[in-house]
Amino acid sequence: MANEITLSASLAYSEGDVAASLAFTGLQFDVTGNKVVHTVQSVAITTDEPLVHGDVGTPGYIIIKNHDDANFVSLSDADGTTACVKIKAGEVAMFRLASADPYIVADTAACIVEYLLIED
Repeated sequence: MANEITLSASLAYSEGDVAASLAFTGLQFDVTGNKVVHTVQSVAITTDEPLVHGDVGTPGYIIIKNHDDANFVSLSDADGTTACVKIKAGEVAMFRLASADPYIVADTAACIVEYLLIED
């Protein structure tokens, strides 16, 4: 098959006299895998832990929401040492993972994240 993923994204900014927006809709992409994980994970503080990806062998696209109302979470590569993605309280992020073993950690208090992860 082809075009197994359909993706839409938009971002708009407005403050005072400055405004900008960008939107992409109906983008389609191929993947070779056929596994998905849609789950809710409790994320601990101070200790990076693996992002649970079950039967997904090679993580690909992910959309993730931080359900906490005050604290952020950070994603890092397999070694868990350098954060590369920060998701503040209530925020959502969507991207293709570059790491086969992403790690996640909460900043100040444990957070709940929800995500859909699609095998690459």
